[in-house]
Amino acid sequence: MSEINILMTEANGNLVGSKEMIVDAVKEAESFAFPLLKVDWDIDLLVTNRLNEYVIPEDGVGGRARAFDFIEFAIDENHATKNYISETIVHEICHVSRWGKNDEWANTLFKCMISEGIATCFEVEFVKDREEKTLFIKTILERSDEEIERILGILRGQLDAEDFDYNDIFYKGVGELPRWSGYSLGFYLVKKYLEKTGKKIEDVFADKYDEFRVVL
Repeated sequence: MSEINILMTEANGNLVGSKEMIVDAVKEAESFAFPLLKVDWDIDLLVTNRLNEYVIPEDGVGGRARAFDFIEFAIDENHATKNYISETIVHEICHVSRWGKNDEWANTLFKCMISEGIATCFEVEFVKDREEKTLFIKTILERSDEEIERILGILRGQLDAEDFDYNDIFYKGVGELPRWSGYSLGFYLVKKYLEKTGKKIEDVFADKYDEFRVVL
């Protein structure tokens, strides 16, 4: 049976006090994501409090999908909760699951937005009945269609660009682009794709990037 193998950086007692919470959160994320995404391989999850650049300060969590079977996950123990951990891990599981079934490289702004939009839609499905959500997902959900259309207007001419500032567009924001603009626009476009196809996110998460262009 496939599972997530948890690898924790525990030198000098790091994360010892949070170990039970982390394990419980990972198992909750795995139980939700693996059946829906039909994951039939093991995934290694490295959990550390050393990769501070990954962490969203308000949520105390952050992750990176490095390969179809490897996720790096960072925690700030002063802010992370079980719900924040499981929510963010679900997002990363979606990334690696897509990678396991579709090895397309996200080498343009549009493709990066779709990649993040897919994982964000899956994350939203996971937390839809939760009161406690990360600031990240609350921000995405609270943005109006009008605001996102404004963001699309700013970025439309760059969608096929391979050279762009990922940090500005997806994370911190710049100029007229608010924080997490790339995620917001990707989420919006993937939602439109789901509406157009009449399918659920677990049915389309591995679709080719070009298929999503019908919503532009």
